[in-house]
Amino acid sequence: MKKYAALAAGLLGLYLLNRFLLIPHTGGLLHRVLSCWFADFLAGSMMVLILWAALRLSGRKPPRPWHCLALALACGLFWECITPLYLPRSVGDPRDVLAVLLGGGCILPILYETEN
Repeated sequence: MKKYAALAAGLLGLYLLNRFLLIPHTGGLLHRVLSCWFADFLAGSMMVLILWAALRLSGRKPPRPWHCLALALACGLFWECITPLYLPRSVGDPRDVLAVLLGGGCILPILYETEN
């Protein structure tokens, strides 16, 4: 449990660092990447971490990588295709889906390493 809490705290720390320190003090392309896609990247990582931790804490074996990526893709598609239909300030950006998917994929090696 501690290893999952530590990873979640790390992701939360990165989000807070990005939101309150990095975004306000950057400009240009870096500002655009940090403000538009980094939070989506971290969200994809957090979703896969939650899935992984829930399965492991319930005594099940780790999910297969494609299950994790399917979850990240489904959530990203929902946020970018469905959410704009009922939340006027929301926009649909295909690059956000890619950021969520990449985030979900990038945490997988870390999670598999924690199993050893």
